[in-house]
Order: sequence, then C-alpha cells, then structure tokens
Amino acid sequence: MQLVPVGVGTKKRRGVERLPTSHRLIEELHLMPFQKMQTKLPTRQWAIVGHPGSGKSTFAAQMQSPMVVIDADHRFAEVMRHVAGDVFSLSDNASDNVDAERIAALLRQNMVGSGVRTVVIDSLTAIIAPLVTAAVMDNDAGRNKNRAAAFKPKALAMRLLQDAITGYGVDTLWVYHLRNGMDAKAQAIESTSISTVELARLRRSLNMQLRVVEQSGKRGVVVDWARCGRSGLTLWDDTGCWKGMPERIEQAAYGGLTVEDMERIADSTPTSFVSAQAAVAWGFEQGAFNDAVHAQNAYDKLKGEKLPKTSSEMWKLWISEVRDRLQREPV
Repeated sequence: MQLVPVGVGTKKRRGVERLPTSHRLIEELHLMPFQKMQTKLPTRQWAIVGHPGSGKSTFAAQMQSPMVVIDADHRFAEVMRHVAGDVFSLSDNASDNVDAERIAALLRQNMVGSGVRTVVIDSLTAIIAPLVTAAVMDNDAGRNKNRAAAFKPKALAMRLLQDAITGYGVDTLWVYHLRNGMDAKAQAIESTSISTVELARLRRSLNMQLRVVEQSGKRGVVVDWARCGRSGLTLWDDTGCWKGMPERIEQAAYGGLTVEDMERIADSTPTSFVSAQAAVAWGFEQGAFNDAVHAQNAYDKLKGEKLPKTSSEMWKLWISEVRDRLQREPV
C-alpha cells in the first residue's frame, strides 16, 4: 500500500488506495506519534551546598554520566576518576565557564543529540559572585544613580543560566558554598555564597536541595527540601567518595510514595523551614510577591516589626503573612 497524506476513509483516487482512519493505521504500523508517559522518579534537579573541601564536587562525580561540567571553579579534573562514564567540558576556554551568555550559547550549540544525562554547575558561586562584586564596587564609587539597578546583570545572568541549563530535561546539579563569618554583633554565623534572593529565584529550577554535613569524621548529606518527596533526612557516606549516594537519596526521598503521595507533598504548606532563605524561597514560590527582592524585603520587615523570639515563631508569622497576601488581590 502506498502512503499518501490525504484525509481518512477508504476511497480511492487515481488508482491509489487512501489510508484507513489515521489513528487506526498508526496503531497497525506501531508508529505512535507520541510516547506514553511512564511513572518514574523525578528528574534530578538538585542543588548541593557545603563548606569548601567538603566533597561537593566528588558528590557531583556520582551523578549520571555522560555529563557536561560547567567547571567555573576549574577543579573538576581533580575528581574525574570518580565518574563512571564520560565527562565533557563545556569549553577549553576557562573564561567561557564563568560567562552566562557563553554558557547558554555553548549549550544551545552542543546539547541536542549529545547524549548528555547530567549538567553540573561547579560552582554557581564562581559565576555570580563577580557580578555581585562589580555591582557593589560601582555603587560604592557612586557610578550608579539607581543602586538597585546595579544588580540587574546578576539577575539576568541567573535567569539566563536557569533557562539554558534546565531546558533540555536532563539531570542538573547546582553547586554553591557555605562560609563562616561574623554578624553585626560579632556573633559567629554561617551563610551561603549565593544570596537569599538568588536562591529564591533558583528554586523554580529545583526539586531538591542538599547540604553536606560532617560529624565525628564522617560526611553525610541532608535533604533540606524535596518538592515532592521526604525532607529532613540525613544519609551518611561510608564509601569515602559518595558512591551510590544519589540513588540512596532517591530511595530515601521517594521510596514507597505513590504519584498521589508526591502531589500531596508538593501541594502541602510547610510548618517549618531549615533557614530564613528557605522561608523566603517558599513565600516567593507561592506567588505572593512581585519578585524575590519583594519577598526578602517583606520577610525582613515582618521580622523587624514582630520581633519573634524563636525561629518557630517566625515561621508561623511568615506562613500567616504569605497566606494573607494570597487572599488579597494577586500581585
């Protein structure tokens, strides 16, 4: 039978038999135009944070290969021996790995048909931090009439990176750092190398946030947040190189959950947060604020006005604030 792209039915035209009903013919020839979606684990859209030297890059080496590494820290070669398959560099030009526009262009040029299963950004800090430093220096030098506008390149770079990296549907791992410091009262604090605002923006591209911890000479990973899985879990590494850890995390977070369970978790309102950053990110994601900066300012204002004595008090206040805003006119 000759296939001709005309109508349906079984009439003949000029000696050529027309096709039977299109969907029936497709079934007969097993040429389904779409593939049936199968229930499976969520794509690994993960971020991991930890102190320098805590093993974040080694963890990244345990992600699925082939992988392409945006080696912004220029140190991934040190852990390549832990990767089970092929590792591709984004570019031989080191500067390409810290330039959001070049990263997007190179991914657009090379990702399709590459077979890459994971994109590793190691680290996001090295891409974003120089933009923040430049903005602060320009503001301090009085070169900007609008001080807030100085940070626009950082916001645009973050958005460009997210859209470019997550658009291919492969696993992703965003790496950033924890650092120790002192607050205005000379109290020791721990902060992240990516601001609260940028982490809130990043969260739309994530379904899990991980944190490296160390205790009694052992290293582990805490699942601080999972969009549709279990959170608050700690898994300890007994291999020295995180071997099999991504699979263990998936089993711990998703094992035994039905699709309905995952949807329920994703739609539920939290009762607590691991940090103020997580609280702001959640509030922003609910659609209660114009942007992440608006969410951050609202959180700071609420804390300053109510002066909660404990974190749990602040979480209750913040959840109530977000709910109240959602009941008003949409932003």
